[in-house]
Amino acid sequence: MRGVTFLMASLLLMVVGCLGDGLADVSGTVTMDGQPLKEGEIIFEAADNSTTPAGGKIAEGKYSLRVTPGAKKVKVLASRPTSKPDPVMGSAARESALGAEYNTNSTLKADIKPGKQDGIDFAVKQLPK
Repeated sequence: MRGVTFLMASLLLMVVGCLGDGLADVSGTVTMDGQPLKEGEIIFEAADNSTTPAGGKIAEGKYSLRVTPGAKKVKVLASRPTSKPDPVMGSAARESALGAEYNTNSTLKADIKPGKQDGIDFAVKQLPK
């Protein structure tokens, strides 16, 4: 009987340990000029730089990742081919499709609560070509 009790207690601790990692499940959409962003990356950084940033892929406008709760600065990265081919590579180089206000100097923000949060959406605008 003592072995069963120990086994049950061990299993309970493992389950609680897995659920209690302190991260929030965050998902949403990113649109560019009103259309789903085909592909890119999204990064959530603590507003006070107190925790490690969390990032993930954007595909067809959707993203999903695990983030530490708190106030976040959000960065969206997306690229596009340049209009001029790279003379060395023979193919089009890539350039940022978005202005600095969406990445290096981001003005995007989110307040992440513990647990699951859907619908953390962002709208960005493409740089002129």
